[in-house]
Amino acid sequence: MEITGLTGIFAKPLKSAPIRWQGHPVTVISLGCSERSVLPEAAVDGIRRADLVLGARHHLKEIAHIETDAEQHLFPSPFSALREILEANQGRRIIVLASGDALLYGIGTWLNRIVGREHLVFHPNLSSIQYCFHAIGLPWQQAEIVSLHGRPLKTLRRHIRHNHLIAVITDDQSSPDRIAGELCRQGYGESRMWVCEAMGRSEQQIRQSTAAALSRSGRSFHPLNVCIILQKRAREMTQPPLPVFPGIADHLFATGSKPGYGMISKRETRLAILSLMQPESGEIAWDIGAGCGSVSVEWARWNDRGQIYAIEQSPTRMDRIRDNSERFGTTLNLTPVQGTAPDCCDALPDPDAVFVGGSGGLAAMLAYAWDRLKPGGKLVASAVTDPSQAALAAFYQDKPAREWITLAVEKNLPDRLETRSLAPVTIAKCVRPAEPAGASPP
Repeated sequence: MEITGLTGIFAKPLKSAPIRWQGHPVTVISLGCSERSVLPEAAVDGIRRADLVLGARHHLKEIAHIETDAEQHLFPSPFSALREILEANQGRRIIVLASGDALLYGIGTWLNRIVGREHLVFHPNLSSIQYCFHAIGLPWQQAEIVSLHGRPLKTLRRHIRHNHLIAVITDDQSSPDRIAGELCRQGYGESRMWVCEAMGRSEQQIRQSTAAALSRSGRSFHPLNVCIILQKRAREMTQPPLPVFPGIADHLFATGSKPGYGMISKRETRLAILSLMQPESGEIAWDIGAGCGSVSVEWARWNDRGQIYAIEQSPTRMDRIRDNSERFGTTLNLTPVQGTAPDCCDALPDPDAVFVGGSGGLAAMLAYAWDRLKPGGKLVASAVTDPSQAALAAFYQDKPAREWITLAVEKNLPDRLETRSLAPVTIAKCVRPAEPAGASPP
């Protein structure tokens, strides 16, 4: 696992309410990667003058050489109780200790939300990621940092691509050998892996191997480890590679029908929908009438900072959504919602973007989505049948910022020159006006 020891706690944000902070700023000291941290003088002075120091057992051991009259307490279990400790001690000078870098998958994320950035002072230090790259002498300005701590191993799939350099924060369920096995299953057994263990400690070691060799090695690893991986795809693949660019092939989706068929928006239509939607980082999005999830999965895979809710009433299709989300590594930011829209949408957060597919009750669905859409939000809908196209036209005729396209696609059949025609589909978009400056939300 990452040497910033609280990584797993923040795999999904804790729901503790923010504190209305009125006391001294909380000082957060990152301890870096060593058994006795090298700290800036300002951090050392903060520990000396503190009233309360909070940390893990090994954190307190690392600062034992610094003279201080501060009370020293271990982080509570459950960790969420730290909120009450902080609130009860607002009038005191508080130090919070963190391994590695507190602002890289560490406690700094949680403190920013609970205490507020304006009430925090951070003292930086080396992260385990930086330490590992320097130890192996590999430039890392283009590397992607992936945390599997507290996350399913299969979420690695969204980060797998040829010649891609990643640093992986691990845990017991996503150990180096299991990561290697996943790479092999996806056809990336030739990837080069560096397993960096207990960095900065007396038992530090670095082991280099291919993913294929590591998956068969039967090795055990120090629980504090980071994997650096330069991914290499096999020259001959036994299965189709995971997509690395928008436009997932239809036959890669599980539908319950033969490959390329079933209840999905076909690739050409899907790309047109997402092109009109223009997904943005941090958006909350709804896919109403998600079918087997092709739009939702494609949306979530290429916008990992967004949160997509895939709404579908069929239990069988809901299973396919889950299958496809797992297949393409989108389980962290794609939430299946089973039920009949719009009733099942009442409990969902207001969206920044909505796609409405299907034809049943389209007029009512569009009106509901428009009413829930945030100011400046985008509404995109598709229609195939004559009644649904009429409902689409009636709804969009008086809406601002309209776009309207009709797609008619012919595709060749697998391994044949013969083509088949897809039913023409109309796709329309409109944007809800932003609130005037100073206006109150409805």
